[in-house]
Amino acid sequence: MMEFINYKMVKKCPRCQRILPDSYFAPNTPHCKICRRDYDWQYRYGVSPEQYLELFEAQGGKCKICGYEPQGDEYLHIDHNKKTGEIRGLLCGKCNKALGLFDEKPENLINAIKYVEGNQKWLYQ
Repeated sequence: MMEFINYKMVKKCPRCQRILPDSYFAPNTPHCKICRRDYDWQYRYGVSPEQYLELFEAQGGKCKICGYEPQGDEYLHIDHNKKTGEIRGLLCGKCNKALGLFDEKPENLINAIKYVEGNQKWLYQ
């Protein structure tokens, strides 16, 4: 049995040449999300997909902070020092965002730890 494909709902990525559903394409670009992500990694951090894979394997495929393992098409984010540009490792989305919300300041993280530890009785009620 042949399946009908609505060609208005698929696109061909000019970089990887794959034909994919519209939902696989990044907004405001003709490239699929995977090609766009790879381009961003190269442009922003100087990391090729092969180098990312090396980092990923070196970390055991887990977030460097919480140990979360990405599921399905999820990926770990490249964490870098905002001042030096040095890559520190790969983090899950939550840990990456958390570092940013704490302004990457160790004293803010230490204060948060003290706060949570000092209020643990409230956490388990």
